[in-house]
Amino acid sequence: MSDSLAPPIIVPPHIHYLVLDAELRIQGISAGVEQFVEDLECLQTGIDIREGFPELFGCEDVLTEILAGEPLPFNIKGIIRTSPRQDLFYVDLYFRQYYPTPGGAPGLLLFIENVTDKMTLEQTLVQSTNETSLLLNALTASKDYINRIVTSIADALIVTTTSQIIKTVNQATEKLFGYSRTELIDQSLSLLIQDAEPVFAELAAILEDSGSGEVARNLEVTCRTQSGSKLTVAFSCSLIQTETEDSDRRLALSQDLVYIGRDITERKRTQQRLAVQYAIANILSASATLEEATHNILAAIGERLQWYIGELWIPSGEDGLRLVGADFVPTSRTYWQALPSRPAAAPQLWRVDLWFTPDAKADEFIDVSNRVVLATGEGLAGRIWQSGFPDWIVDVVRDKDFGPDSFAAKAGLHSALAFPIRSGTEMLGVMTFFGSEQLPPDENLLQMMAATGNQLGQFIKRKQAESALREQQQRTEKLLLNILPQPIAERLKQEVTTIADSFDEATVLFADLVGFTEMAAHYPPIELVEKLNLIFSIFDLLTEQYGLEKIKTIGDAYMVVGGLPKPRPDHADAIANMALDMLEAIAQVNRETQQNFVIRIGINTGSVVAGVIGTKKFIYDLWGDTVNIASRMESHGLPNSIQVTASTYERLQDHYQFQPRGPLEIKGKGKMITYLLLGRANSAAIQG
Repeated sequence: MSDSLAPPIIVPPHIHYLVLDAELRIQGISAGVEQFVEDLECLQTGIDIREGFPELFGCEDVLTEILAGEPLPFNIKGIIRTSPRQDLFYVDLYFRQYYPTPGGAPGLLLFIENVTDKMTLEQTLVQSTNETSLLLNALTASKDYINRIVTSIADALIVTTTSQIIKTVNQATEKLFGYSRTELIDQSLSLLIQDAEPVFAELAAILEDSGSGEVARNLEVTCRTQSGSKLTVAFSCSLIQTETEDSDRRLALSQDLVYIGRDITERKRTQQRLAVQYAIANILSASATLEEATHNILAAIGERLQWYIGELWIPSGEDGLRLVGADFVPTSRTYWQALPSRPAAAPQLWRVDLWFTPDAKADEFIDVSNRVVLATGEGLAGRIWQSGFPDWIVDVVRDKDFGPDSFAAKAGLHSALAFPIRSGTEMLGVMTFFGSEQLPPDENLLQMMAATGNQLGQFIKRKQAESALREQQQRTEKLLLNILPQPIAERLKQEVTTIADSFDEATVLFADLVGFTEMAAHYPPIELVEKLNLIFSIFDLLTEQYGLEKIKTIGDAYMVVGGLPKPRPDHADAIANMALDMLEAIAQVNRETQQNFVIRIGINTGSVVAGVIGTKKFIYDLWGDTVNIASRMESHGLPNSIQVTASTYERLQDHYQFQPRGPLEIKGKGKMITYLLLGRANSAAIQG
């Protein structure tokens, strides 16, 4: 059925959509969707939607149920994106079942809505309402009315002098900070605000140029409660005129600062968690190696959630990790490849990666963790490995695995967070983080870290499978290149059915071990093959050294050619140099093994045909009269000598020493003039 029968999609102007098939591939997009992705290549038809929206990884089961017609309300809200001007904005995603064609296969509609204004509007409206009430009080200048407002307002309200001395607070302030009203009155506002001096300096500079009215809005400051907990509070500050009585009971005007504060700690945490999720998704999509991905994730979590130290622990692999002196080091940076495929029931855990802030003063703690090995159940990482669940420590001083005398406590560390890296039921590693402050457990963060550990575990297993596949492909490629020249292998991989090429000029060499067949009767088969392998391995190295192409070995015969599959003008020189080195190599082998190997070498130059024969166990081979004559040069040659034809002699006579031999009666060719190649014309080797 044609696409023209697809039902129309009608949405408001501020809603955008994409049409997806059952495989989550893009089939259609609405105008304006490009603003929600960083790479427009991710919006091409047929591209997996998860390339542009990595937040959808792990949501496949829910989307499958929607495709099946389950009326599931599945929305993803508050996803962070960055505009070209580096401004953060938020979007919501909605999924619905959609039939592109009547009676056809179901697909999905992904609706995208920019909700930045919606998210900030509520906060702005509430804040504006409170500020309006405050300004109304300032205008009425009624102390009683102000006191009623102060006691009834839901947000924290603090009135101070212009020198930041607290005059009055409401009940919301007492509840938020844990102090009573009497404990706050006449105290400096710095009692509540951490690092208050820069905040007060900024307000003082504004006050110099302002009259009555709003001084600052949404001034985000870090505050501390009476119990030591840290809060993030957004203050609006206004300067108001109030009436006071002097010593003579005369009314006088004075100025006060009125702060209205809202606890935005959870909102900031949510933003941080969303930023971490987005950073992790980007890291997983952009990292070239597993080590790069896990290290960058350590840094992303540590930096965005304001931890001091982050560690990665994995079980020891087979010879993959070792202790050197007092320091632990991985044998390579590819420590994930050292991870055993089936860890032991009670493995040892090693810290293989570390991240810490530049101002972290925990050298001794880091040094100890460099050397420590944890068994299952020991230490924070060992506990997580044993339980399989994330955990939170409020203060390591009171923890059974640390205590007040631990290196962590001595380093000024307090809170800790750890979560497992797992794929299904398989444990792969543990990430631990330590902070310098006592922080209450954040259940939402623990849940997010558990999901992150699962996401990272699936990524690791997928990358390990891809790595194993690449290694297998490389081994296959190497094996193919051991059989065929690289250009020929490339042509075969392109499914060329027939490969046959003519070469006007090539030089062919045949070499044969004289008397090797008779020698074989006196040696065991394994020893015989080892001797032959020793000699032919040396010949292979010479072939590679001179850029020649080994064609094949037949028993104790060795065949090599120069000038193909890639033509070269110096093919005869290269073959001549190899032949001379082959004689030297045989002499060296005889000296070292106390053997008496003898070799004959024959060389000819001329035109050949080269190609691949067979469909199974295929080989790259040569045909033509040039090949036959080269073989005759070897079989009619002298022991430990190199016999060449006149055509080869003509190309080499100016650079090499020869001795004429012939004419000889050559089988199938009659009499031929041949030459014995004695050596190079000078002491310097002439290499191809």
